[in-house]
Amino acid sequence: MRLRAALLTAAIAAMAVTALSTPAQAASWVFIGVYTSKYNCVDAGQQYVREGFSQYDCSGSPGYYELWVR
Repeated sequence: MRLRAALLTAAIAAMAVTALSTPAQAASWVFIGVYTSKYNCVDAGQQYVREGFSQYDCSGSPGYYELWVR
């Protein structure tokens, strides 16, 4: 649970830095990271949508799911 909270905090901080340097809600996809389960990837993607991104995508194979948001 602590690891997930730390990863989420780091991801939100990275989003804040990115938001300052690029136009808001750029049309291109942004790579967030790799997750070992689809559940964790979807959970993180939904959090990004709640934080203001329009959509997310979890693609990959079992044990290696990439999270992309835009």
